[in-house]
Amino acid sequence: MNNNLIERYIYAVTKMLPANIQKDVSQEIRGLIDDMLCERCGDVVPSEKDIRVVLTELGSPKELAEKYDTSVKNCLIGPPYFVTYKYVLKIVLICVGIGILSSMIATIIKGFEDFDNMQVMLQNVNFWTDLFANIFTNLIVGLIFGFAFVTLLFAIFYHKDIKIGNEKLDNLPPLPKKELSKIDSILGIAFSVAVAVVFIAVPQIFFVVLNGNKIIPIFNISEVQSVWYLVVIFALLGIVRETVKLIEKQYSKKVMITTIIADVFSAVIAAFWLFNENIINKNFVAEITNIFDDNKLIAIFSQFNYFFFGCIMLALTIDVIVTVVKTIKNRD
Repeated sequence: MNNNLIERYIYAVTKMLPANIQKDVSQEIRGLIDDMLCERCGDVVPSEKDIRVVLTELGSPKELAEKYDTSVKNCLIGPPYFVTYKYVLKIVLICVGIGILSSMIATIIKGFEDFDNMQVMLQNVNFWTDLFANIFTNLIVGLIFGFAFVTLLFAIFYHKDIKIGNEKLDNLPPLPKKELSKIDSILGIAFSVAVAVVFIAVPQIFFVVLNGNKIIPIFNISEVQSVWYLVVIFALLGIVRETVKLIEKQYSKKVMITTIIADVFSAVIAAFWLFNENIINKNFVAEITNIFDDNKLIAIFSQFNYFFFGCIMLALTIDVIVTVVKTIKNRD
């Protein structure tokens, strides 16, 4: 039987399950509902009330999803959160690993000021031992931090019973006109992790080269690393925002509220970070402003921290507007 309420109920159940069993479970639930309606109504066409009674007997979408997902037990993180937890954890750990390795490589390359210097460094045993020790240490610390954060986030979801699915029939999510792209959410998480890794580990890779050989970092390295916690919070807000999108799979009220809250707090964190006059390397400002004759360019580079903050605010504002508009359209 094809009924909007039934289809929404089935969708609410299957979206919590692994992708490889969603189709089979959907067919099984649909058949089960048809059998229960046939037993209840016989040859009479089921009414809306009959459908609601049958769906109520089956239980809430969350309860039914737990019966089909037998891959986990009720432990630190249980269903229906565990499937998404594993997915997000893989993304974060892969991004942390790639980010740290890439940043270390970039730092090494930047350290080769000329060919002779490169030969000396590569032939030095201490260089290699220090290199692998730093890579191993940074990689382990980064992976542990990523694992701890994602696990803590989903443990809070599970034990505080934060709803990622609607329980009542009247509040079932609408069938999505278009599901959110997993790729977009993955890229969002990857970007958040990359921001944290780069600004904490190797902020010096942001530099300009003047006169062909003069390398000047854009940021004040010691100042950036002294406020590492602001960078971490900024990245974590991005991960939370994209994780909710992965869970909901469509533009919904929860996605909209989460996005607004995360982006507002991200703007506040960015302000605390960039309104610090010492965050930008003074030598960078002095050298760059001497190059240009255009007053507008001089104004931009002399207040580069405010320009950078403006770019972040523009991106966050666009993200909020797009999310709100698409959520409204999805509910129409």
